[in-house]
Amino acid sequence: MPAMYASKSRRYGSVCLALLCAFTLAACEGEQPARDVGQTMPQQEAADTASPAGTTQAASPAGSVIDVTPSEARFGDRQLDHPDDLQILMLAYRLEGRTPPIDEWASAQYRVKYADEFKRPSLLKEEQERLQGVYDGTAEVGRLRLNVNAQFGEYDAGRGGYYLDAFMPGSAFSFDAQPSPEIQRQRISLQVDNPGELNFWPLDAAQAQDVLTRNSGLRSVVLDSRFLITGVSRRSEGLVIQARLLGYTIGSDHYNRPATFGEVNFDAQGER
Repeated sequence: MPAMYASKSRRYGSVCLALLCAFTLAACEGEQPARDVGQTMPQQEAADTASPAGTTQAASPAGSVIDVTPSEARFGDRQLDHPDDLQILMLAYRLEGRTPPIDEWASAQYRVKYADEFKRPSLLKEEQERLQGVYDGTAEVGRLRLNVNAQFGEYDAGRGGYYLDAFMPGSAFSFDAQPSPEIQRQRISLQVDNPGELNFWPLDAAQAQDVLTRNSGLRSVVLDSRFLITGVSRRSEGLVIQARLLGYTIGSDHYNRPATFGEVNFDAQGER
C-alpha cells in the first residue's frame, strides 16, 4: 500500500477510536448509581417500617390529653339527676366503653370479705346486684343535672346584673369515688367546655334589689345546672368528662324557705 494511503488509514483509525472512547465515556457519566428493584437502601428501609400511608400516630407525652371517646360515640338522651360519686364513676366507665370490675369490687366489701362462709355467698350476690344496678342506671345517659353552690357580688350598674363566682373560665367539678374500701380512690372531673361567658346574671336594678331582699340579704345561691355530655378524655390527673352547660336555675333554700330567682340559658353551641 502506498505510504499516503497508509497514513490516511492510520489517521482515520485514530479518529474512529477517539470517537468510540468519547461515546463510551458519555454513556458512563449519564448512568445513575445502581439500586436494584426489590433491594432496599438503608434510608428507604427505615421509612418502610413506619406507619402505613394515610395514617398518623401522634405521640402522647406525659400530662397530655388523650381522647378516649369511643369512635362513632352516641351519647343517649337520658338525664342523670344529682348523681353521687359512685354514679359518676360508673358513668365514666360507660362513656369510655369499659365494663367496671363489679365482681372484684363486690368481693372486696368488708361485709362480704369478713362474713363467714355461710353468709358470704348471699352477701356477695347482694353487693353484685347493688353495683350492677348503679351501672345499669347510667345506660343511655347523655345529660347531667347538678346543684352548684355560688355567691353573687355587688350589683354592676354599668352592665346591669350580678356576677356569680361559679362557672368561671375553665371550670371543672371533681368527684372522688372509692367503690370498695381496699381499692384506690378514683377521681373523675367534669370539665365545662362552653366557649363564652357563663357567670353573668342579667337583671335590672329593681329585680336585683328584689332578689337580695327575698334572699334575706344573703348572697349565697344554688344553681340547678343542666349539662350536655360532649366527650371523655384521660389526663394525668384522671378521667375527664367534657360537658356543655345548657343553663341553670338560680334559687336558694335559706331557713327552709325554697325560692327561685331567675334562670340563665345557653344555646346548642353553649352561648347566650
